[in-house]
Amino acid sequence: MTELFQLVRDTWAVVRALGKGAYGHVYHVINVKNGVQAALKAESKSQADRVLKMEKNVLQGFKGVKGAIQLISMGTTDSFSYIVMTLCGADLTKICTTLGKITDGTLLRLAIRTLLCLKQLHEIGFVHRDVKPCNFAISAASARTIYVFDFGMTRRYAAKNEKNEWFIKRKRTRVSFRGTLRYCSLAVHQRLEQGRVDDLWSWAFMAVELRDPLPWAHLSHPETVQAVKEETPIEKLCTTGTSRVFIPIMKHFQKLGYYDRPDYQMIFNTIMEEVKKKDVKLTDPYDWEGKTFDPSGASKVIEVCDRLGVKCYENVKTARTEDSSESSELGFLKHAFSPKPTDVPGGEKYEEKRKKSTSVSGNHSADTVPTGSKRENTGSKTKEHSQGVSSYSH
Repeated sequence: MTELFQLVRDTWAVVRALGKGAYGHVYHVINVKNGVQAALKAESKSQADRVLKMEKNVLQGFKGVKGAIQLISMGTTDSFSYIVMTLCGADLTKICTTLGKITDGTLLRLAIRTLLCLKQLHEIGFVHRDVKPCNFAISAASARTIYVFDFGMTRRYAAKNEKNEWFIKRKRTRVSFRGTLRYCSLAVHQRLEQGRVDDLWSWAFMAVELRDPLPWAHLSHPETVQAVKEETPIEKLCTTGTSRVFIPIMKHFQKLGYYDRPDYQMIFNTIMEEVKKKDVKLTDPYDWEGKTFDPSGASKVIEVCDRLGVKCYENVKTARTEDSSESSELGFLKHAFSPKPTDVPGGEKYEEKRKKSTSVSGNHSADTVPTGSKRENTGSKTKEHSQGVSSYSH
Protein backbone atom coordinates (compact mmCIF):
# COMPACT_ATOMS: atom_id res chain seq x y z
CA MET A 1 0.00 0.00 0.00
CA THR A 2 3.00 2.32 0.33
CA GLU A 3 2.95 2.89 -3.43
CA LEU A 4 -0.71 3.93 -3.23
CA PHE A 5 -0.21 6.28 -0.29
CA GLN A 6 2.69 7.95 -2.11
CA LEU A 7 0.42 8.57 -5.08
CA VAL A 8 -2.45 10.15 -3.13
CA ARG A 9 -0.52 11.92 -0.35
CA ASP A 10 -0.72 15.31 -2.09
CA THR A 11 -4.51 15.13 -1.84
CA TRP A 12 -5.50 12.63 0.83
CA ALA A 13 -4.22 11.88 4.33
CA VAL A 14 -5.16 8.54 5.90
CA VAL A 15 -6.99 8.75 9.23
CA ARG A 16 -7.35 5.00 9.81
CA ALA A 17 -8.25 1.70 8.21
CA LEU A 18 -12.00 1.05 8.05
CA GLY A 19 -12.06 -2.43 6.64
CA LYS A 20 -10.03 -5.21 5.14
CA GLY A 21 -11.14 -8.19 3.10
CA ALA A 22 -10.35 -10.56 0.29
CA TYR A 23 -11.04 -7.82 -2.25
CA GLY A 24 -8.90 -5.06 -0.77
CA HIS A 25 -8.79 -2.34 1.87
CA VAL A 26 -10.96 0.64 2.83
CA TYR A 27 -9.55 3.75 4.51
CA HIS A 28 -10.98 6.85 6.13
CA VAL A 29 -9.17 9.77 4.49
CA ILE A 30 -9.14 13.57 4.73
CA ASN A 31 -8.44 16.02 1.94
CA VAL A 32 -5.20 17.78 2.92
CA LYS A 33 -6.32 21.01 1.26
CA ASN A 34 -9.88 21.51 2.47
CA GLY A 35 -10.49 19.00 5.28
CA VAL A 36 -13.30 17.14 3.52
CA GLN A 37 -13.55 13.54 4.70
CA ALA A 38 -14.02 10.59 2.36
CA ALA A 39 -13.55 6.84 2.03
CA LEU A 40 -10.77 5.39 -0.13
CA LYS A 41 -11.17 1.81 -1.33
CA ALA A 42 -8.20 0.06 -2.91
CA GLU A 43 -8.01 -3.29 -4.71
CA SER A 44 -5.04 -5.23 -5.95
CA LYS A 45 -4.87 -5.41 -9.75
CA SER A 46 -4.30 -9.13 -9.44
CA GLN A 47 -7.79 -9.53 -7.96
CA ALA A 48 -9.66 -11.66 -10.48
CA ASP A 49 -13.18 -10.58 -9.48
CA ARG A 50 -12.59 -6.92 -10.15
CA VAL A 51 -15.06 -5.93 -7.45
CA LEU A 52 -13.80 -2.35 -7.50
CA LYS A 53 -14.75 -2.04 -11.16
CA MET A 54 -18.37 -2.85 -10.31
CA GLU A 55 -18.31 -0.34 -7.44
CA LYS A 56 -16.99 2.28 -9.84
CA ASN A 57 -19.71 1.52 -12.40
CA VAL A 58 -22.43 1.91 -9.78
CA LEU A 59 -20.98 5.14 -8.41
CA GLN A 60 -20.69 6.59 -11.89
CA GLY A 61 -24.37 5.77 -12.38
CA PHE A 62 -25.15 7.58 -9.12
CA LYS A 63 -23.54 10.81 -10.34
CA GLY A 64 -25.76 13.70 -9.31
CA VAL A 65 -28.38 11.49 -7.63
CA LYS A 66 -29.50 13.18 -4.42
CA GLY A 67 -28.93 11.06 -1.34
CA ALA A 68 -26.64 8.54 -3.07
CA ILE A 69 -22.95 7.91 -2.46
CA GLN A 70 -20.86 9.92 -4.89
CA LEU A 71 -17.60 9.08 -6.65
CA ILE A 72 -15.01 11.74 -5.80
CA SER A 73 -11.97 10.48 -7.67
CA MET A 74 -10.28 7.32 -8.90
CA GLY A 75 -6.91 6.18 -10.16
CA THR A 76 -4.40 3.37 -10.51
CA THR A 77 -0.83 2.51 -9.60
CA ASP A 78 1.25 -0.36 -10.94
CA SER A 79 -0.22 -2.63 -8.27
CA PHE A 80 -3.54 -1.12 -7.19
CA SER A 81 -6.73 0.47 -8.42
CA TYR A 82 -8.57 2.82 -6.07
CA ILE A 83 -11.66 4.96 -5.77
CA VAL A 84 -12.43 7.80 -3.38
CA MET A 85 -16.09 8.19 -2.46
CA THR A 86 -18.53 9.63 0.06
CA LEU A 87 -17.73 8.69 3.65
CA CYS A 88 -20.47 6.84 5.52
CA GLY A 89 -21.14 7.01 9.23
CA ALA A 90 -22.44 4.21 11.46
CA ASP A 91 -24.24 1.36 9.71
CA LEU A 92 -27.73 0.24 10.70
CA THR A 93 -26.51 -2.90 12.44
CA LYS A 94 -24.32 -0.84 14.76
CA ILE A 95 -27.04 1.77 15.30
CA CYS A 96 -29.80 -0.72 16.10
CA THR A 97 -27.53 -2.83 18.33
CA THR A 98 -26.50 0.27 20.27
CA LEU A 99 -29.99 1.75 20.58
CA GLY A 100 -31.87 -1.48 21.17
CA LYS A 101 -35.52 -1.29 20.15
CA ILE A 102 -36.20 1.68 17.91
CA THR A 103 -39.40 3.71 17.89
CA ASP A 104 -42.19 3.20 15.37
CA GLY A 105 -41.52 6.60 13.85
CA THR A 106 -37.88 5.81 13.17
CA LEU A 107 -38.69 2.31 11.88
CA LEU A 108 -41.25 3.53 9.35
CA ARG A 109 -39.12 6.40 8.07
CA LEU A 110 -36.09 4.13 7.95
CA ALA A 111 -38.09 1.72 5.77
CA ILE A 112 -38.96 4.58 3.41
CA ARG A 113 -35.41 5.88 3.17
CA THR A 114 -33.81 2.46 2.62
CA LEU A 115 -36.47 1.68 0.01
CA LEU A 116 -35.55 4.91 -1.77
CA CYS A 117 -31.88 3.86 -1.72
CA LEU A 118 -32.76 0.62 -3.51
CA LYS A 119 -35.08 2.34 -5.98
CA GLN A 120 -32.27 4.74 -6.91
CA LEU A 121 -29.96 1.77 -7.48
CA HIS A 122 -32.57 -0.04 -9.57
CA GLU A 123 -33.23 3.04 -11.72
CA ILE A 124 -29.62 3.07 -12.89
CA GLY A 125 -29.87 -0.58 -13.93
CA PHE A 126 -28.36 -2.49 -10.99
CA VAL A 127 -29.57 -4.92 -8.34
CA HIS A 128 -27.65 -5.04 -5.06
CA ARG A 129 -27.95 -8.76 -4.24
CA ASP A 130 -26.85 -8.41 -0.62
CA VAL A 131 -29.39 -6.17 1.08
CA LYS A 132 -28.98 -6.26 4.87
CA PRO A 133 -28.69 -3.76 7.74
CA CYS A 134 -24.91 -3.47 7.71
CA ASN A 135 -25.00 -2.38 4.05
CA PHE A 136 -26.95 0.77 4.91
CA ALA A 137 -25.41 3.64 6.84
CA ILE A 138 -26.13 7.18 7.85
CA SER A 139 -24.00 9.90 6.34
CA ALA A 140 -20.91 10.99 8.24
CA ALA A 141 -22.12 14.54 7.65
CA SER A 142 -25.88 14.33 8.24
CA ALA A 143 -27.94 12.18 10.58
CA ARG A 144 -30.88 12.33 8.20
CA THR A 145 -29.19 10.96 5.10
CA ILE A 146 -29.08 7.18 4.62
CA TYR A 147 -26.88 5.47 2.05
CA VAL A 148 -26.81 2.00 0.59
CA PHE A 149 -23.24 0.87 0.00
CA ASP A 150 -20.96 -2.12 -0.60
CA PHE A 151 -21.63 -2.93 -4.24
CA GLY A 152 -19.29 -5.92 -4.42
CA MET A 153 -22.14 -8.33 -5.25
CA THR A 154 -24.06 -5.90 -7.43
CA ARG A 155 -25.10 -7.01 -10.90
CA ARG A 156 -26.37 -5.04 -13.88
CA TYR A 157 -29.86 -6.27 -14.76
CA ALA A 158 -30.78 -3.53 -17.25
CA ALA A 159 -28.98 -1.37 -19.80
CA LYS A 160 -29.79 0.98 -22.66
CA ASN A 161 -29.66 0.19 -26.37
CA GLU A 162 -28.43 2.39 -29.21
CA LYS A 163 -31.78 4.24 -29.12
CA ASN A 164 -31.26 5.07 -25.43
CA GLU A 165 -34.12 2.74 -24.51
CA TRP A 166 -33.98 0.43 -21.50
CA PHE A 167 -33.86 -3.33 -21.97
CA ILE A 168 -33.67 -6.01 -19.28
CA LYS A 169 -30.91 -8.60 -19.45
CA ARG A 170 -32.15 -12.07 -20.17
CA LYS A 171 -32.25 -14.15 -17.01
CA ARG A 172 -29.90 -17.08 -16.69
CA THR A 173 -31.36 -20.51 -16.02
CA ARG A 174 -29.26 -21.20 -12.94
CA VAL A 175 -26.89 -19.05 -10.91
CA SER A 176 -24.60 -19.32 -7.90
CA PHE A 177 -25.64 -18.24 -4.42
CA ARG A 178 -25.05 -14.56 -3.71
CA GLY A 179 -26.28 -12.77 -0.63
CA THR A 180 -26.81 -13.41 3.07
CA LEU A 181 -28.75 -16.48 4.19
CA ARG A 182 -30.75 -14.62 6.82
CA TYR A 183 -32.17 -11.98 4.46
CA CYS A 184 -32.18 -13.57 1.02
CA SER A 185 -35.38 -14.53 -0.74
CA LEU A 186 -36.33 -18.01 -1.83
CA ALA A 187 -35.12 -17.32 -5.35
CA VAL A 188 -31.62 -17.22 -3.95
CA HIS A 189 -32.10 -20.60 -2.31
CA GLN A 190 -33.45 -21.91 -5.63
CA ARG A 191 -30.45 -20.49 -7.53
CA LEU A 192 -32.67 -18.34 -9.74
CA GLU A 193 -31.68 -15.06 -11.37
CA GLN A 194 -32.21 -12.06 -9.13
CA GLY A 195 -34.25 -9.05 -10.11
CA ARG A 196 -35.48 -5.94 -8.38
CA VAL A 197 -38.06 -7.80 -6.33
CA ASP A 198 -35.33 -9.92 -4.77
CA ASP A 199 -33.67 -6.86 -3.29
CA LEU A 200 -37.06 -5.82 -1.93
CA TRP A 201 -37.71 -9.17 -0.26
CA SER A 202 -34.46 -8.70 1.64
CA TRP A 203 -35.46 -5.12 2.44
CA ALA A 204 -38.78 -6.35 3.85
CA PHE A 205 -37.12 -9.04 5.98
CA MET A 206 -34.69 -6.42 7.28
CA ALA A 207 -37.51 -4.01 8.16
CA VAL A 208 -39.76 -6.63 9.76
CA GLU A 209 -36.86 -7.84 11.90
CA LEU A 210 -36.73 -4.44 13.60
CA ARG A 211 -39.99 -5.49 15.30
CA ASP A 212 -40.40 -9.25 14.96
CA PRO A 213 -37.57 -11.82 15.04
CA LEU A 214 -37.28 -13.74 11.80
CA PRO A 215 -38.27 -17.40 12.46
CA TRP A 216 -35.12 -18.63 10.71
CA ALA A 217 -32.68 -16.14 12.26
CA HIS A 218 -31.14 -18.75 14.59
CA LEU A 219 -30.62 -21.30 11.80
CA SER A 220 -27.48 -21.72 9.72
CA HIS A 221 -28.11 -24.64 7.37
CA PRO A 222 -29.29 -23.35 3.95
CA GLU A 223 -31.84 -26.11 3.36
CA THR A 224 -33.35 -25.67 6.83
CA VAL A 225 -33.58 -21.90 6.40
CA GLN A 226 -35.24 -22.41 3.02
CA ALA A 227 -37.78 -24.82 4.50
CA VAL A 228 -38.75 -22.41 7.28
CA LYS A 229 -39.10 -19.54 4.80
CA GLU A 230 -41.35 -21.71 2.62
CA GLU A 231 -43.51 -22.72 5.57
CA THR A 232 -43.91 -19.29 7.17
CA PRO A 233 -46.99 -17.33 6.06
CA ILE A 234 -46.76 -13.55 5.91
CA GLU A 235 -49.20 -13.10 8.77
CA LYS A 236 -47.00 -15.20 11.08
CA LEU A 237 -43.93 -13.27 10.00
CA CYS A 238 -45.52 -9.87 10.73
CA THR A 239 -47.19 -10.17 14.12
CA THR A 240 -46.81 -6.79 15.83
CA GLY A 241 -48.77 -3.68 14.93
CA THR A 242 -46.08 -1.79 13.05
CA SER A 243 -44.66 -4.74 11.14
CA ARG A 244 -48.11 -5.61 9.80
CA VAL A 245 -47.81 -2.69 7.39
CA PHE A 246 -45.52 -4.96 5.35
CA ILE A 247 -48.17 -7.66 4.78
CA PRO A 248 -49.79 -6.05 1.69
CA ILE A 249 -46.35 -5.03 0.48
CA MET A 250 -45.02 -8.59 0.56
CA LYS A 251 -48.22 -9.85 -1.05
CA HIS A 252 -47.38 -7.49 -3.90
CA PHE A 253 -43.91 -9.04 -4.10
CA GLN A 254 -45.34 -12.53 -4.49
CA LYS A 255 -46.88 -11.48 -7.80
CA LEU A 256 -43.56 -10.33 -9.25
CA GLY A 257 -40.92 -12.16 -11.24
CA TYR A 258 -37.45 -11.29 -12.46
CA TYR A 259 -38.59 -9.01 -15.29
CA ASP A 260 -41.33 -7.22 -13.38
CA ARG A 261 -41.10 -3.71 -12.00
CA PRO A 262 -42.10 -3.33 -8.33
CA ASP A 263 -44.68 -0.66 -7.55
CA TYR A 264 -42.42 1.58 -5.47
CA GLN A 265 -45.06 4.29 -5.25
CA MET A 266 -47.62 1.88 -3.79
CA ILE A 267 -45.09 0.65 -1.24
CA PHE A 268 -44.26 4.21 -0.22
CA ASN A 269 -47.94 5.17 0.04
CA THR A 270 -48.69 2.09 2.16
CA ILE A 271 -45.97 2.98 4.65
CA MET A 272 -46.99 6.65 4.63
CA GLU A 273 -50.53 5.67 5.64
CA GLU A 274 -49.04 4.07 8.76
CA VAL A 275 -46.85 7.13 9.34
CA LYS A 276 -49.95 9.35 9.35
CA LYS A 277 -51.93 6.88 11.47
CA LYS A 278 -49.26 7.00 14.16
CA ASP A 279 -49.04 10.80 13.92
CA VAL A 280 -45.36 10.63 12.97
CA LYS A 281 -43.75 13.62 11.28
CA LEU A 282 -41.19 13.04 8.54
CA THR A 283 -39.09 15.78 10.13
CA ASP A 284 -39.14 14.27 13.63
CA PRO A 285 -35.65 13.45 14.96
CA TYR A 286 -34.46 9.91 14.30
CA ASP A 287 -33.60 7.88 17.39
CA TRP A 288 -29.89 8.15 16.65
CA GLU A 289 -29.70 11.92 16.19
CA GLY A 290 -27.26 13.65 18.52
CA LYS A 291 -25.52 10.40 19.47
CA THR A 292 -21.89 9.51 18.78
CA PHE A 293 -21.26 5.95 17.66
CA ASP A 294 -17.53 6.30 16.99
CA PRO A 295 -15.82 8.61 19.52
CA SER A 296 -12.36 7.19 18.80
CA GLY A 297 -12.85 7.95 15.11
CA ALA A 298 -13.85 11.51 15.94
CA SER A 299 -10.69 12.05 17.98
CA LYS A 300 -8.52 10.69 15.16
CA VAL A 301 -10.17 13.04 12.68
CA ILE A 302 -9.47 16.02 14.93
CA GLU A 303 -5.88 14.87 15.39
CA VAL A 304 -5.23 14.59 11.64
CA CYS A 305 -6.97 17.90 10.90
CA ASP A 306 -4.89 19.67 13.53
CA ARG A 307 -1.73 18.17 12.06
CA LEU A 308 -2.72 19.29 8.56
CA GLY A 309 -3.91 22.69 9.74
CA VAL A 310 -7.31 22.31 8.05
CA LYS A 311 -10.87 22.61 9.30
CA CYS A 312 -12.97 19.45 9.39
CA TYR A 313 -16.18 20.06 7.49
CA GLU A 314 -17.85 16.77 8.34
CA ASN A 315 -18.48 15.75 11.93
CA VAL A 316 -18.51 12.12 13.04
CA LYS A 317 -21.21 12.99 15.60
CA THR A 318 -24.66 12.42 14.14
CA ALA A 319 -25.83 16.00 14.52
CA ARG A 320 -28.62 17.34 12.35
CA THR A 321 -27.01 19.54 9.70
CA GLU A 322 -30.05 20.36 7.63
CA ASP A 323 -33.63 21.25 8.37
CA SER A 324 -36.57 21.09 6.02
CA SER A 325 -40.26 21.66 6.46
CA GLU A 326 -42.70 18.77 6.65
CA SER A 327 -44.21 19.80 3.32
CA SER A 328 -40.87 19.97 1.50
CA GLU A 329 -39.82 16.59 2.92
CA LEU A 330 -43.09 15.01 1.83
CA GLY A 331 -42.86 16.73 -1.54
CA PHE A 332 -39.37 15.36 -2.12
CA LEU A 333 -40.42 11.79 -1.26
CA LYS A 334 -43.60 11.93 -3.35
CA HIS A 335 -41.58 13.09 -6.32
CA ALA A 336 -38.85 10.49 -5.71
CA PHE A 337 -41.35 7.62 -5.69
CA SER A 338 -43.57 8.84 -8.53
CA PRO A 339 -43.16 7.08 -11.92
CA LYS A 340 -40.96 8.85 -14.46
CA PRO A 341 -40.21 8.31 -18.16
CA THR A 342 -36.56 7.61 -17.30
CA ASP A 343 -37.40 4.69 -14.97
CA VAL A 344 -36.44 1.14 -15.90
CA PRO A 345 -39.69 -0.49 -17.11
CA GLY A 346 -40.93 -3.98 -16.32
CA GLY A 347 -42.25 -6.99 -18.19
CA GLU A 348 -40.84 -9.70 -20.43
CA LYS A 349 -41.41 -7.54 -23.51
CA TYR A 350 -38.37 -5.53 -22.39
CA GLU A 351 -36.15 -8.61 -22.35
CA GLU A 352 -32.86 -8.25 -24.14
CA LYS A 353 -33.25 -9.35 -27.75
CA ARG A 354 -30.73 -11.90 -28.99
CA LYS A 355 -30.26 -13.94 -32.09
CA LYS A 356 -31.92 -17.33 -31.93
CA SER A 357 -28.57 -19.05 -32.22
CA THR A 358 -27.32 -17.35 -29.06
CA SER A 359 -27.28 -19.49 -25.94
CA VAL A 360 -29.86 -18.39 -23.39
CA SER A 361 -28.02 -19.73 -20.39
CA GLY A 362 -24.74 -18.13 -21.33
CA ASN A 363 -21.90 -17.96 -18.90
CA HIS A 364 -23.15 -18.63 -15.38
CA SER A 365 -21.19 -16.20 -13.28
CA ALA A 366 -21.97 -15.79 -9.58
CA ASP A 367 -25.44 -14.51 -8.84
CA THR A 368 -28.22 -14.34 -6.28
CA VAL A 369 -30.14 -12.90 -3.33
CA PRO A 370 -33.81 -12.37 -2.26
CA THR A 371 -36.85 -13.21 -4.33
CA GLY A 372 -40.58 -13.28 -4.70
CA SER A 373 -43.03 -15.79 -6.01
CA LYS A 374 -43.61 -15.43 -9.70
CA ARG A 375 -40.55 -17.45 -10.66
CA GLU A 376 -39.91 -20.06 -13.28
CA ASN A 377 -36.90 -22.28 -13.59
CA THR A 378 -36.69 -22.57 -17.35
CA GLY A 379 -34.08 -25.25 -16.98
CA SER A 380 -36.65 -27.79 -15.76
CA LYS A 381 -39.95 -29.00 -17.15
CA THR A 382 -41.94 -27.72 -14.19
CA LYS A 383 -42.59 -24.16 -13.14
CA GLU A 384 -41.54 -23.39 -9.60
CA HIS A 385 -44.06 -21.24 -7.75
CA SER A 386 -42.87 -21.03 -4.15
CA GLN A 387 -45.32 -21.50 -1.31
CA GLY A 388 -43.79 -19.69 1.65
CA VAL A 389 -41.96 -16.47 2.38
CA SER A 390 -41.04 -16.25 -1.27
CA SER A 391 -44.64 -16.37 -2.41
CA TYR A 392 -46.59 -16.01 0.82
CA SER A 393 -49.65 -17.26 -1.02
CA HIS A 394 -52.59 -17.72 1.31
